[in-house]
Amino acid sequence: MKQIKPKKGQPTIFQSINNYYKNNIINLDTLPQLNFRHFRYRLPNGSFYKVKKKIRNTHEFNKTLIETKPIDVYYSTATWLNPHIIGSKLEENILKNIMLSCDLSFDVDVNENINTLEDARLHSLAIIDYLDSVNIPTRYTAFSGSKGFHIVCDDPWIMDILEEDPRKRESIAVEKRKAITSELKKLGILFDERVTVDTRRIIRVPGTINSKTGFACTTLSQNDLNSDLETIFKSIPSVGIGAPRISQYLRKMTAPSAYKISGFKGRLGVRPKPKTVLCYSTYYTNNIPKTQLKIPVMEFGYWVKKSDVKSVIRRVQNQYGLGDVFLFCDETRYWAVSLKAVSQRRVEKILKVSDSLNLNQCKKYGCTYTRVGSSVDVDGNIVQEAPRYLETFISDLSGQTSRTHHEFFSSISITLRDTIREFCGAGKNELEIVYAIID
Repeated sequence: MKQIKPKKGQPTIFQSINNYYKNNIINLDTLPQLNFRHFRYRLPNGSFYKVKKKIRNTHEFNKTLIETKPIDVYYSTATWLNPHIIGSKLEENILKNIMLSCDLSFDVDVNENINTLEDARLHSLAIIDYLDSVNIPTRYTAFSGSKGFHIVCDDPWIMDILEEDPRKRESIAVEKRKAITSELKKLGILFDERVTVDTRRIIRVPGTINSKTGFACTTLSQNDLNSDLETIFKSIPSVGIGAPRISQYLRKMTAPSAYKISGFKGRLGVRPKPKTVLCYSTYYTNNIPKTQLKIPVMEFGYWVKKSDVKSVIRRVQNQYGLGDVFLFCDETRYWAVSLKAVSQRRVEKILKVSDSLNLNQCKKYGCTYTRVGSSVDVDGNIVQEAPRYLETFISDLSGQTSRTHHEFFSSISITLRDTIREFCGAGKNELEIVYAIID
């Protein structure tokens, strides 16, 4: 297999995952009929790589991980006669579309209907109870590594579908799965129905790393799933890649303790001590998709005088031609955000001269993470409100503007001046979002 080389200056997030696969054997015991599974990997540049040969054993699989250096690893819930050359449903060559069987799979994620990870856990248990009641055994249950859980069963209807035409056989399989999702919906049980009914679905391989959080997709016993989330997360392997998971950076701040702030001429401030609480929040990165550029996001402690923060913003804004700078805050931080597109090196210079708290984060991970959502605990209680907009510091911009972040800010009702002449990057739908589990 041709080795896919990382780009020059690639952030250590990718190297951390690669090192994990070099030092850990990913066992595929949860995947029966292994050589009939299709495998697909997401690469550091965001593209997908289809494994072009049959994977017959754990050794071959781990070898592809080391050679290909993926950041996310998926397998097909269906088994195929020729998984390495699988085509679309419109493919005329029938040899590329002979489905042998299809797992019954459920993806239970935090979304607009499932508000918390605890809700996702309870809905997962409800699915397993229903499956037991209709004599469908669960092959494995797993924490996805990010927003929820997977429940996977062997194909319950493999002996019932005798249709010889592969296309018709696949259509019947879809209808069988639609029927069971309908029954679960009647019971008020929530999950991603698209995953369950889709015979072409790929899901994360247990044991592999979820690049959004650094947590491994981990199989859970029934006792594990019945435990509280605090207990579950103690057993989840992870790699140190996701800055948003740093506990003292994210947990709710309560009792005060003295802390010397770097910068601002050694001013002493009061930094609250974190309270141990498991919660969940959403962050965006300063990366501008489709480019090598980023936006500068300066971060200051809330213990710093607001007048000092404003003074720094004005100085750096004029020095680097940052254009309009938008100021946000919560009870622990200020964030000053410019939409100017600059290089990684320039971002680091801006963060350094402004004494920004996220300079080391930027150097270590290749980008910065800025919270945009509320932090919610396992019971659905808001532990920390979403950052609130304070004001805009008006100034002329020299250079390009990130289209991604400009459209994103517009979508969250931030008033933007109509003075931008040159955009770069993709639209807001490509914005890099990190769903952080706060441990």
